[in-house]
Amino acid sequence: MPSMASPGKILKLEMENFKSYKGLQTIGPFKDFTAIIGPNGAGKSNLMDAISFVLGVRTGHLRGAQLKDLIYAYDDREKEQKGRRAFVRLVYLLPDGSELQFTRAITSSGGSEYRIDGKVVNWDEYSARLKELGILVKARNFLVFQGDVESIASKNPKELTALFEQISGSEDLKREYEDLEEKKARAEEKSALVYQKKRTVVMERKQKKEQKEEAEKHLRLQEQLKSLKKEHFLWQLFTIHNDSIKMNAELDAEKRNQEDLMQELEKFGHEADKKKKEQEKYQKEITQCERKIKERSFKLDKHQPELLKLNEEMSRINSKIKSCRKELERKMVERRKHAVEIKELESGIQDLSSKMDCLREKSRDVGGKLPLADSQLQEYFR
Repeated sequence: MPSMASPGKILKLEMENFKSYKGLQTIGPFKDFTAIIGPNGAGKSNLMDAISFVLGVRTGHLRGAQLKDLIYAYDDREKEQKGRRAFVRLVYLLPDGSELQFTRAITSSGGSEYRIDGKVVNWDEYSARLKELGILVKARNFLVFQGDVESIASKNPKELTALFEQISGSEDLKREYEDLEEKKARAEEKSALVYQKKRTVVMERKQKKEQKEEAEKHLRLQEQLKSLKKEHFLWQLFTIHNDSIKMNAELDAEKRNQEDLMQELEKFGHEADKKKKEQEKYQKEITQCERKIKERSFKLDKHQPELLKLNEEMSRINSKIKSCRKELERKMVERRKHAVEIKELESGIQDLSSKMDCLREKSRDVGGKLPLADSQLQEYFR
């Protein structure tokens, strides 16, 4: 925004047929301080209206209803005449000593014509050039009109603020300010939304990071579990292998024991057959002895002496029979004992065969889960 303190000043005014100034009139040159005095109706206010007119103030502020009312008229009939013109030219002295001319004319059609240094321009260019010199037409910051001081003194703070904004030119920026304020609010709203989104993204990122760490931990634990399972299965295989070797050794030992028992059983069978034969022999002898006893009993009466001899022989034979019977009974007890042991060995062989079949089945299915007892674990780590 241009500085409000103008670096130049008004050098003079040239007017033609403006209000009470008939014909071409030149007022000036003005000094740094110039006072215009005179009685009522001398044209002081019209001079101020001329300055306001050339600086672009609206007709309503110049005590006229339309531009034609500002043209000099000798009488009421001249006000109705067409083709009349008027203008006010302001010569502005710049700091470098050069002059700049602003001209505003009232055309015959009742419109305004603007010139800068004699060149016709539109109102926007005219106003922009004045603004460069710190003259704000809308704010009217270059003149203090009659009654303005009293009016300003009676204003409240809100009205004074509005006046200051008008004088300073900030009122022209009100719409832009409001637009920028609205944009600022929208930007702040977007910023808050973006911040919220950023916060949400940060939270989601943190959550995803935690989920990633948890997933990585889960994968590590899975790998660790696989490794432990592998070691466990290898240990089970190792234990099964050792147990299989041990069971095979025990089975071989049991087979050898079975063979030994079978040999002993065969031996006992031979002895039993032998004893049976001896028993049959002794039975025959007993039968013969009994027959002899009977025969000798018949002969006893006849042969008493022989009877005594036969009694002795009979006692001897009975004693021998008793001895043979005891031996036979002992052999029969041993035979029954050996028969029981043979049955127990056969049962043990069957149990060992079942265990061997189970171990072979487990060896074929080493990939499955094998429950292990604490004693087996202790045996492995021992």
